[in-house]
Amino acid sequence: MRKVLLAVIASVSMGCATAAAAEALVLRPYPGPPAWKLVTNKVAGLQFLRELIPADQRIETYRDILTAQSFPQNRGVDPSVYLRNVFAAAGQACDGLRVNGPTARREGGRAVAYGQIYCGRQKGQATGAIMMFKAISGTDSLYVVQREFRVPPSATPGVVSGSAAAMAAHAKAAAAADAYLLNSVYLCGAGMAEPRCARR
Repeated sequence: MRKVLLAVIASVSMGCATAAAAEALVLRPYPGPPAWKLVTNKVAGLQFLRELIPADQRIETYRDILTAQSFPQNRGVDPSVYLRNVFAAAGQACDGLRVNGPTARREGGRAVAYGQIYCGRQKGQATGAIMMFKAISGTDSLYVVQREFRVPPSATPGVVSGSAAAMAAHAKAAAAADAYLLNSVYLCGAGMAEPRCARR
């Protein structure tokens, strides 16, 4: 799903920029244990791709991943419109798809949007996926942060199968992911009314 969805997102956001950034996307440390590690850090001007996974997982077989991307060519695009386009294209990667959102908000004076994709089974894979998104409209770029869980396949997208203990653990992890995107992902820069930037 990671490669397919990154390709989908790239198709929604084509292009590259080379100017210096006047703002910064903040990703506070993801809650553990275990600690999360950076496995991808690609930068081309204002455009970047960063991926983090738990320290006890490998990128080839990850179950959990946090992806942050910037799209300077999409600055000024409404984050809700952007996520709707991503959600519309996500059917390419899933057998059985349900989406939630996008939900628009304002944070620090900036337009943001939240949403989720529930994939019953990833095409060509033995797993389903749940992806939670936060998109932020900045001055320099549109920023998209995604928390993905690989889950057992399900005939009903969004319904995680397994033991009661496994389902409870997933519900706890999903609640932590929601809280992380809401409270620990934000944009800092000159003239932004974001109080969290003072403790960056």
